[in-house]
Amino acid sequence: MDAEEEQLGYVKFTGQLVKQGYMDARKSAQALLGVDEAVRFFIFQQAPLLKGADFEFPVKVRKGSWEIVVGAFGAVALAYGIKAAQKMAENDFADVGMKDVLKKSLKGIQWLIRIGKHLGDLAIKKFDNPRFRDDNQLIGIRNSEGEYLYVPKEYFEFYLSSPPSLLKKIAEVVEDERVLSVGVFEDGILVEEAVSRRVRQIFTQEEEIEEGQLFPELEHGQRVVIEAEVTRGNEMSNTIGIGYRGHVITGVPEIGSIVRFKSCLFLNCRISGRVSREDDKGRIDARRPKIIFSNIEVIESEPKNLSLFDS
Repeated sequence: MDAEEEQLGYVKFTGQLVKQGYMDARKSAQALLGVDEAVRFFIFQQAPLLKGADFEFPVKVRKGSWEIVVGAFGAVALAYGIKAAQKMAENDFADVGMKDVLKKSLKGIQWLIRIGKHLGDLAIKKFDNPRFRDDNQLIGIRNSEGEYLYVPKEYFEFYLSSPPSLLKKIAEVVEDERVLSVGVFEDGILVEEAVSRRVRQIFTQEEEIEEGQLFPELEHGQRVVIEAEVTRGNEMSNTIGIGYRGHVITGVPEIGSIVRFKSCLFLNCRISGRVSREDDKGRIDARRPKIIFSNIEVIESEPKNLSLFDS
């Protein structure tokens, strides 16, 4: 980046795998595309009328680490591209300026990372017992450990609108020796948020690799009643997510489609079923259990522990 150009922020990878500033061409392309998609998402949150407009988002790739740099010149070029693509953008950003829009987009990515690490699952969009500060401009959301994270109202609304897979392309590049960092300069002070290999699965939605069985007390074939939150639903795979003790385990209906349980999404529920430890090859030794459920009943109480019953 030119010395006279103001640096607004960056998305970069550091570690032994990028020590000389090199990264596999396909991973580099994937990271660039992922950054472009995430930044555009937050631009559209600030100016919905820009959806469908064709404009370029200029960045620089810098050596040392592998770094995507967002600078003031990029903001000028982006503003010019948006105005050329869609005149209405002048009204959307009349009192803001593209530097602030880009900074807010990078901060949106940072808050998505913070919230993801706090909750352990980006699919959680409903919260019990929220807290409020600063005339309701800060919203406190509680994780499974009872800890609160206070999020500015605007970024909390961005989070609620974001798909759980928004950072998937960027996070998939993360490895043990390749850490993702997103930095934003605020009044000359650098604020940074990182994604390591340990938390990558939160953003990629891949299965977490466990050392030994997860919840070994849940044995194959055992009848259970779970009181927990239904964190997601996937009609394509006909599965739900069940939030339990800081993890999300898969629920599969014993018969029929999950569509009939749509009203249970993001609510505390009582889930009745049996434990399955069967893996993809039919062996009964899967590390992560599944719940083959026969019924889901919405409840008002907080999520509780499992009640176990012999089969």
